[in-house]
Amino acid sequence: MSLWLVIIAMEAEARLLTQRLAPAGPIGGRPAFAGRLGQQELLLLLSSLGQVNAAQAVTAALEARPEIAGVLNLGCGGAYPDSGLSRGQAMLAREVVLADLGVQTQAHLHGLEKVGIPLARLPQAGEVYNRLTCDPGLSGRLLAAQPELARGVFATVGRVSGDEATARAVATRWGADLEEMESAAVALVALHYGRPFAALRGISNIAGDRALDLAAGAEAAQRALLALEKV
Repeated sequence: MSLWLVIIAMEAEARLLTQRLAPAGPIGGRPAFAGRLGQQELLLLLSSLGQVNAAQAVTAALEARPEIAGVLNLGCGGAYPDSGLSRGQAMLAREVVLADLGVQTQAHLHGLEKVGIPLARLPQAGEVYNRLTCDPGLSGRLLAAQPELARGVFATVGRVSGDEATARAVATRWGADLEEMESAAVALVALHYGRPFAALRGISNIAGDRALDLAAGAEAAQRALLALEKV
């Protein structure tokens, strides 16, 4: 049975899962939980907020548990205004984007291709700039458990959108459907370690509107993973 690593930022985003798992930490100084959902073995790690915390957490876990066969980032996100998403809906990423990296001019943010310096050059992926594609096999397992999941592009940001105009600008720049604060950092570490990666988010708010329904977003994302109990 393969082992999946699940990285979640906050305990409030993980409560339905931790109720079904047993304490197993710490790993890298982070609280960890382990167990099974149906036939899938899981190791869940609470990373705390942001890209640096998430990257440290997944690195520590992959070093400590080399048998990990897949990496999943799960949590809440803000849906961009024209995404068609609503609070309490879950979305599975096709692609995640490091949306803050590049060259900023007064009028535009250009991606890393502008300076010709990739984040990584890897045999399995070539040159990697801002965009990282999610693994179809790992994503397919989640879709098989919940076929109605929406699919889209996640923008990983260090600064969440504080108004609608900012949200629309980020969405347009990257062709993104929602924003969150960890997924692309987790994806990049997983890529360096040669592990498949997927990302699953529940919608807690409309990006630019800071009226959060964290409980609804967290429940949507967790229930999409808990669907593995049925297959």
